[in-house]
Amino acid sequence: MSVLGWSGGAPRAGGDDEGSRVFGYALAAAFVLEVGLVALAALWPQSVPRTVRPSSIAVQMVTLPRPVPPRPKPRPRPVVPPPVAHKMPPKPIVTKAPVHEVVPPPVKPKLIRKTLPVVPPHRPQPVARPHKAVPVKPRKPAPAPSPSPQLIASLMSRYVGLVRPMIQGHLRVPAMLKAMGLSGHSTIEFRLSPGGRLLWAKVLVPSRIRAVNGAALAAVERGHYPPFLKRMPKRDTTFEITVHISGDGS
Repeated sequence: MSVLGWSGGAPRAGGDDEGSRVFGYALAAAFVLEVGLVALAALWPQSVPRTVRPSSIAVQMVTLPRPVPPRPKPRPRPVVPPPVAHKMPPKPIVTKAPVHEVVPPPVKPKLIRKTLPVVPPHRPQPVARPHKAVPVKPRKPAPAPSPSPQLIASLMSRYVGLVRPMIQGHLRVPAMLKAMGLSGHSTIEFRLSPGGRLLWAKVLVPSRIRAVNGAALAAVERGHYPPFLKRMPKRDTTFEITVHISGDGS
């Protein structure tokens, strides 16, 4: 490195070249610094005074709510410790020792010299199973044969033969017929139940004498009749009977 200066005599040629070079560098640096200062001064914002306008303030009356009294703080609940579950010790598992059955040794049969007859093995006989009893439906009795019309007519005439003397026994001759000696007959129709109960009676063929009709009808109504015969139809039946009344006692 060389230093500019005088060394007791005329200056060196090489030293002039280095001094001019350093001077050039310094001049360039001064120029760049000056340009930077000018640019900074140009870009720096100028302070411009601003006009401040007075702002209007709006005032509004507001009704404040009543203060709410503070709620009392809840008392802390006492902390209850959870119950301690006592675990029961597990029951010991008791294992039963296997029981070994003692099987006696088989007994060898003694040899019998005598020959015994061979007995066939016993076979169980089959047991007869009891048969289920089949319910037997009761048979309806066969309907009795209906009697013939000739038999019914015969039974009706027999029943009327029993009833006629009963009606004649209840007959009362009016005094007028006795005094005048009059007589007559009237046919009465009446209906009986199978038990012999009188259902109704009326004059079927009247007599010319009213007293005869009344006496004959009254005699039928007073009578007590027997039940129907065995082979007669068991239903209400209508009968006809002619009642003879005589005032002279005949």
